[in-house]
Amino acid sequence: MHILYNNCDIILNMKICVLSSSSSGNCVYLEVDNKCYLLDCGISSRQIELKLNSIGVNPNRIKGIFITHEHSDHVSGLSSFFKKYNPTIYLTKGTYKGLKDQDKQAISPIYCKFVKSMEEFKVDNLSILPFPLSHDVIEPTGFKFTYNDKSIAYITDTGVFDYIEELHNLDLYILESNHEPDLLMLSNRPWPLKNRIMSDTGHLSNQSSAIIFSKLMGERTKTLFLFHLSNECNTKELAKLSYETYFNKNNLSLDNIKIVVTDRTIPTEVVEI
Repeated sequence: MHILYNNCDIILNMKICVLSSSSSGNCVYLEVDNKCYLLDCGISSRQIELKLNSIGVNPNRIKGIFITHEHSDHVSGLSSFFKKYNPTIYLTKGTYKGLKDQDKQAISPIYCKFVKSMEEFKVDNLSILPFPLSHDVIEPTGFKFTYNDKSIAYITDTGVFDYIEELHNLDLYILESNHEPDLLMLSNRPWPLKNRIMSDTGHLSNQSSAIIFSKLMGERTKTLFLFHLSNECNTKELAKLSYETYFNKNNLSLDNIKIVVTDRTIPTEVVEI
């Protein structure tokens, strides 16, 4: 989209930056048409402020937060950030129900916009399609964001993923690549937790993530964020290696894809599409 402002031609695009991502906290910055949003809010309000400031964004500009589900690594900073900045919260009714009582006391339903899987809605010039995920919570969702002819998918915290035609051949994907199975099995985590992570309502392994991405990507796809890496049962190197191994084995190419492996403490670069 081009607009004329003070006789200058300005291009308004989508910008994305993963502020934090790991088993201990997830938060993503999205800017569309000069309007600012967060995807999940799983780090402290103070950390969100610091990370936004580090990329030159005033937290007061955040006008909405899209929540995938109620686990603490996705909502731990939600109520405190909401109290200070009053953004609109977009989430399913099931996710709201699953929030802790103290969070529901801080965030009345009147400040929420309840969404449903596969029912598209608009926020200003941004089109949003929630879609179902498979996780051990009440009503988890991912989100597809479309502005003009550009689209982003946010897919995290799901044990399995059923192909959805609307998510094929997007410009950018934020996709969970949670664990390496061998490291998970060798970890000191109790067996019930290992079994939960590997289950159909758990998390995607590196290889499962690669398989899903290979089916979703298309000619338009230029950027992939590998997201929600386990602190204990994964490494950045193993996540990328799993992708390279799977793609090479199946005669597929990643040559035209920019892969950004996200970090727990350091925000990624701001990617513009």
